[in-house]
Amino acid sequence: MAKKIVSLIGLLLFLLLGGCAGSGTPSPEALPPTAVPNTITPALETAVPTIDIPPTNTAPPPAPTETAVPPEPDLSIEADNIFLYPVPELYAGDRVTFQILAHVPSTVDPRSVTVHVLVNYQDVAEGTLNARNLAGDAVGLFEWAWDTTDEAGDQLVHIILDRYDEITEGDENRDNNEVVLTVPVLDPQNLPPNERGATWVTAETSCCNVHVVSGTAAYRDLPEILVTVETAVAQAATRLEELSNRKIDVYLIDRVIGQGGYAGNAMVVSYLDRHYASRGFEQILIHEAIHILDRQFAPERIPFLAEGMAVWGSGGHYKQENIHQRAAALVALNQYIPLAQLIDDFYPVQHEIGYLEAAGFVAYLVDTYSYPQFKSFYADVTAQDANTLSQAVDLNLQQYYGLTLAQAEADWLAFLVSLPEDQAQLTDLQTTLRYFNVMRRYQRFYDPTAYFLTAWLPYPGALQTEGNPADLTRHPQAEVNVTLEVMLQAADVALRAGDYNKANVLLDSITRVLDNDGIFIDPLAASYLNLVQQLTEQGYEVQAVSLDGDRAEVQVTGWGTAVLTPLTLTLSGQNWILSN
Repeated sequence: MAKKIVSLIGLLLFLLLGGCAGSGTPSPEALPPTAVPNTITPALETAVPTIDIPPTNTAPPPAPTETAVPPEPDLSIEADNIFLYPVPELYAGDRVTFQILAHVPSTVDPRSVTVHVLVNYQDVAEGTLNARNLAGDAVGLFEWAWDTTDEAGDQLVHIILDRYDEITEGDENRDNNEVVLTVPVLDPQNLPPNERGATWVTAETSCCNVHVVSGTAAYRDLPEILVTVETAVAQAATRLEELSNRKIDVYLIDRVIGQGGYAGNAMVVSYLDRHYASRGFEQILIHEAIHILDRQFAPERIPFLAEGMAVWGSGGHYKQENIHQRAAALVALNQYIPLAQLIDDFYPVQHEIGYLEAAGFVAYLVDTYSYPQFKSFYADVTAQDANTLSQAVDLNLQQYYGLTLAQAEADWLAFLVSLPEDQAQLTDLQTTLRYFNVMRRYQRFYDPTAYFLTAWLPYPGALQTEGNPADLTRHPQAEVNVTLEVMLQAADVALRAGDYNKANVLLDSITRVLDNDGIFIDPLAASYLNLVQQLTEQGYEVQAVSLDGDRAEVQVTGWGTAVLTPLTLTLSGQNWILSN
């Protein structure tokens, strides 16, 4: 079999098998071919079509013939779509999780595709493509399968699909069923100080068990966080009119995953100093608490209604906002997606559009009728009610409201159009959509395991007992990551302050870096990079930057610590000089 060998660094920074954007929304940006160093990119073979030109004569043209449909690519795997956790580096002692995204033709059931993982020719994991991410891709997930204790140095990893050639139709070419990786495992003596001996620490409140990792920002701020968590859960319970029937487990992690949080039986929320995916910590806590509480009365709720309920219940998406005006702005900006389409394929749609539109519909039903009526409707809508999710919503709308989905949508749109246009809402929403689109483009280029459609979202209870704290704390920290993340953070600060011009200038600058394969040719971005480089050389890790001409207010930590220090610098020529 042909073998593809790449370095782990190149592998971990490359694009995940991308989810598609919803119809009527922009497709995700493609990766530039040189965006990730040290990655072998196979050449693309393009078939050249043959065109038959009939001779010139007076005879009638021949009857049209059917165009041949090219065969669907067969079962295959590429190094770009294999991820090893923790990211971006492995240290001896880590228990490694393998996430494998393969191309599976429509004729093959992913659950029938066997996956074998070998390290130095020894089997360490086997199974099938038996999981799916939010993008709907088939995934082979092998959690904490390889114990790297005492294995510092380069290790040879084989990933093999259909090892015993059991699939015939749809796997005609077996040469693309295997990937070979040379994986460097680093000496644990080189771990940052806060990772050495890192452990989970648990604090209890009346509502929750709050879990943090020692040496992180959340551990540093734990007393204040406990009050915030207690308040957020109480607000969620009041909004839903639903008290929790148990203590909620809350895990605060020192890295960004998706937009900053997810929930199942427990909630996981990002809490870090350089949070580049919006800093609405309290809002996200309420949102995720609603996802926990609503399972008590609606255990089978569907995504469209669940996310709409969470945004409505928390009073906005990432911040407090007028949800009716926000939905009306979607319509005015021609970003509205027909409800049946959104309900049937919710998560691949542009995130903010989908969540705000769902929240707008929930708010309309609650305010037009009543919350108790909506709560009963919400609890009854399940995927088992009809062939599609939109048909299930239609069926239950008729039962609870005497309206079809089309009628309810028409009434809602008429209400939105009747609202007076709010220019500030339009500008804010335009900039918000752009901010998150640029942020996710950054993730797909330089922090791909954070991208919400394809991210690994581990169950935190199992991770706490079987995995590594580093699974939820370690993250890419190269100069390009730090610089673009503090710029994204600065854009978010400007957006929240209503300084849309500053926010868009920063987003323009970040976009130029992404468009130029990580090269900082834009003057503003180059200034941020210069600042990050100089402070990194002095032993600091930059966490936040407020840049105003030749003056910079910066928050830094020492390398491998969580002690925040404010610095003021002034620009002198090409160099930033400490003023304090």
